[in-house]
Amino acid sequence: MILLDRYIFRQFTKYLVLVTATLVTLYLLVDFIELIDKFLESQKDLGLAAKYFILKIPLILEQLTPVAILLGGIIVLGLLNHRGEILALKAVGIHTFRITFPITGAALIFTLLTLAFAEFIVPPTTAATNVILYEQVRQKAYGGILRGNRYFHKSGQGFYSFEKNSESANRFDLFTFVSWDEEYRLDTYLTAGSASWADGVWTLTNCRIKQKTADGGYQVHTYGETGFPLEAKPGDFFIPQYKVNEMSLSELYSLNRTNRGARGTEAGLKLLERISFIFLGIPLLMLGLPLLLTAHQRWGRDLSLAVPLSCGLAFAAWGGWSVLQSLAKANAVNPHLAAWSIHLLIAAIGTFLILQEDR
Repeated sequence: MILLDRYIFRQFTKYLVLVTATLVTLYLLVDFIELIDKFLESQKDLGLAAKYFILKIPLILEQLTPVAILLGGIIVLGLLNHRGEILALKAVGIHTFRITFPITGAALIFTLLTLAFAEFIVPPTTAATNVILYEQVRQKAYGGILRGNRYFHKSGQGFYSFEKNSESANRFDLFTFVSWDEEYRLDTYLTAGSASWADGVWTLTNCRIKQKTADGGYQVHTYGETGFPLEAKPGDFFIPQYKVNEMSLSELYSLNRTNRGARGTEAGLKLLERISFIFLGIPLLMLGLPLLLTAHQRWGRDLSLAVPLSCGLAFAAWGGWSVLQSLAKANAVNPHLAAWSIHLLIAAIGTFLILQEDR
């Protein structure tokens, strides 16, 4: 059996690599057609475009993992079935469920490698592609950055820093503002437990303000609640949504554990979304394999029917999974149920159908 496992494992790995390379090439081709005009309009050289597409490959691999696993397994089992090898194995008493072991094992290994990519490779490469596309090509400069749970924003008036622990879009916690004069000496140093924006006015609570006086000295005032003429508005602190994709899985987990506000909830949902999507290929494979055998038994067709059927299956599973993610973000469905219910349902149906093959 070890020899058989090695044979099927090698076959699956070979076709998985071929399918992945094909899908990545098609993805890059479509992306190239959509974006090349943007690079040319911004008068960027083709070297920058080539760098962008190369750096995007790790993110593409993460996004294509489920489909690549499904198609790789379908092709391998389809070829084995077409050559009569499945029938020969069954004739010597080897069950269909046992034949699928090396395929699902290889799929699990590939999925874990994709998790490693998502942790170590995807974040820095995605950050680099975002800089190229949004800042260099589309000329969208953002004054804000995010480190852990703390936001930093630089404007003409000064430098802002705060945390976002509240669900309210206009409330900012542990708020800090610093400004300097023309000689780069401290002009204002403001700290507050929270800052709220309403009707065009900033209201600071538990506030301490240090300001330079006319004689060059400094005065310090403490307030339980006060207003202050800050030029920035909440909209100026905007950090684009794509920035969350630059975070690794461990960073998302840490942010979810340490922040109980909206930012932590968003990180937890994103973490579940990314991990569950990467693992979606294994249950799809478990359902796709018996569907291929069923297509052969009923209609005498292998890959000609199984491949488009598998693509339809992947699209349907992705659609159902996406709907559940949207419901989870709207607090209509438990996030863990939304992340894993499709996996459990598909895996249960696939296991049942595989066991039926041996009866």
